[in-house]
Amino acid sequence: MNVTDEPVKPERLELLIHRSSPWPYILLGALFGAGIEMLVILPLDAVFRNLFEYIFAGNPIRLHYALAHLGRPGEWLTFSLTGFILGAALGFVFYRLKQNQKRLQNLRQEFEIQVAALRHHYKNLALGINGFSARARRKLEKLQPQLHNCALPDDDLKVEIDALEQSLTILAEASQRLCRTLTEELRFLKALQSNGLPPSSQDFFPVLRRAIQDLLELRFREKNIRMEINGQPLADPCAPLVFSFEPYTMEVVLQNILSNAMRVGDFIQLRVNEHNGRVRVEILDNGPGFDLEEIKRNLVSSEGHQGAESSQLGLRVTLYLLEKVGGQLFALNKTGAGAAFILEFPQQPPSHL
Repeated sequence: MNVTDEPVKPERLELLIHRSSPWPYILLGALFGAGIEMLVILPLDAVFRNLFEYIFAGNPIRLHYALAHLGRPGEWLTFSLTGFILGAALGFVFYRLKQNQKRLQNLRQEFEIQVAALRHHYKNLALGINGFSARARRKLEKLQPQLHNCALPDDDLKVEIDALEQSLTILAEASQRLCRTLTEELRFLKALQSNGLPPSSQDFFPVLRRAIQDLLELRFREKNIRMEINGQPLADPCAPLVFSFEPYTMEVVLQNILSNAMRVGDFIQLRVNEHNGRVRVEILDNGPGFDLEEIKRNLVSSEGHQGAESSQLGLRVTLYLLEKVGGQLFALNKTGAGAAFILEFPQQPPSHL
């Protein structure tokens, strides 16, 4: 699939929430603002006018008279209209703050559930692999003396035994690497709940290659996947692309998108370039494509959603991390002819990082 040949414009993916109507907030804010203007601001204006006339014109202080004659009808209309507009604006601001609060609460709740689930499953998986490899190795050690005692051990059998021993070694190394990855993931998940790690200027391609190699070695070892970066084989060097980013967050974002492409396709094309002051990463696969509308529906969060198997979790986490670093994610799909995800990162991180 070639993005330049696709007439459909990529659609930006965003984390959304079920939004309540802003009009109750606007109406209540407008009424509250008008009331404050009429009951507080207008009397204060009358009092200050009387004091001003006393100081500069020598008129007597008659606060009771000033409060009894609170201006002309035009002033009433001006004050009430001003309060109405300001109150409506504040009501809308309050509505947006409430929506953002709901969004953050929902994401944090879902995230904490998934952190607990990941911690449990990762630990059990690592222990299970370690235990299995240890038991298999012990059985193999018991079996080897019996094979050596055979008068004419079969050469093919010896080859199979050696291959089995090598597989057990790979399995043990994978379990150890999984334990190390678990430690790093948990450290990252803790950082994700804080203000994040500081970004620094560095070359993008080593981080990209490390993310790809980890996926190929750990998750897709049995699948023959061909990868290209800017039309060149994965092993070929690329000219450095240096910009400011936090490498671990970047690696998580890249792996979340790459793993989906590797899962459905066996030929992945990556195009990395600078576009309008941003770094643009296009990830194209030759899989069957996807239903973009279904993905967008699954990204709509609902209050009280606490399912441990929340749909599109990897995409949700990716969008959350991208939002923190000022990045964006776009998706392009052609059913039956693959899909493309387009990541964009600012060359300078937002000032709040």
